[in-house]
Amino acid sequence: MTRLIGTVPAVMAALMLMVPHGLLAHAQQEGSDPAHESTIGGSPEQIAVWFDHEMRLTFFEVSGPDGPVDLRERPGRTPVSRFETAPSNALAPGEYTVRWRGLAEDGHAMFDEFYFTVR
Repeated sequence: MTRLIGTVPAVMAALMLMVPHGLLAHAQQEGSDPAHESTIGGSPEQIAVWFDHEMRLTFFEVSGPDGPVDLRERPGRTPVSRFETAPSNALAPGEYTVRWRGLAEDGHAMFDEFYFTVR
């Protein structure tokens, strides 16, 4: 019995080493287009966000001085490392907030936001 108790920690450690690294990783936002806190001249042709690991986006919203912005593409069910969309209509000058939520490969809910200004 004592031998069995002594081997349990070793077996658990070995099992942890066998778990693929990607399953333990939280996805982090690596960048955006437009860049966070940037000022751009005119409406952007695309709005994008990318991550260091794939993630299944469950929510992606752009809002500005006139409220939510109608977007050409919405997130799907397939995990992505980069999501790109575009406003359906030109964005008016003002400050915009992009909010996203998703599920990382390890099942953790992730969320963040970034801001940009249209001149």
